[in-house]
Amino acid sequence: MTVSRGLLDGLDIDGLNTALSEATCLGIDVDTAAATIRLELDVLTLPVDGPPPDDCDVYLTLTGVTRVAASLRRQCWDDVEPSVLPLTLDGMHDAVNSFGGGALHGWEFFDLADSSWTQWRKLLSFDTTLGDGEAGHLMEFSQEEGVDPRELDVRVWFSGITVTGKQGNDIPLEEFIAGGVRWWKAHDAGDPRTMRPNIVPPL
Repeated sequence: MTVSRGLLDGLDIDGLNTALSEATCLGIDVDTAAATIRLELDVLTLPVDGPPPDDCDVYLTLTGVTRVAASLRRQCWDDVEPSVLPLTLDGMHDAVNSFGGGALHGWEFFDLADSSWTQWRKLLSFDTTLGDGEAGHLMEFSQEEGVDPRELDVRVWFSGITVTGKQGNDIPLEEFIAGGVRWWKAHDAGDPRTMRPNIVPPL
């Protein structure tokens, strides 16, 4: 299928990618009846002025989900090929939680080319269709674990996206993007507000 490039709901995809860079994935909830997938994320964000917020948790919800594919696998250092582990769409919540809050790896998440999943599309734990029709967008993200060498790659085909705070308040996508862009600009400038133990400081 063909997905759009450049804009998602009229917004810059590069900005959305920036806003999710190094976000911590705290959980995922799948509602097949409503065709939604909701990610709980601890994001990197800064206000226009002042210190970073005490609570940076948000819910990012993908709506109009038509298809979900995932690969949960393990590969030890002496394994020739990875072992594909059993997983279903209903088990996504527990699978993500088993990584204990890992960062979303990579710098690009939305409307990627098919080549982005070349390495794992033949190692699928499941590939589930939720509805008819073609979604206009897709999101791809992964979780990794160093001690127990597992990896979870997920690709979701969807139509829309919303962001809310933990109290259920709507966060306009433009505001969400702006906060993430400010954080990374401040980080690159050596702003002490962005010094975090799990983030590499600027060169």
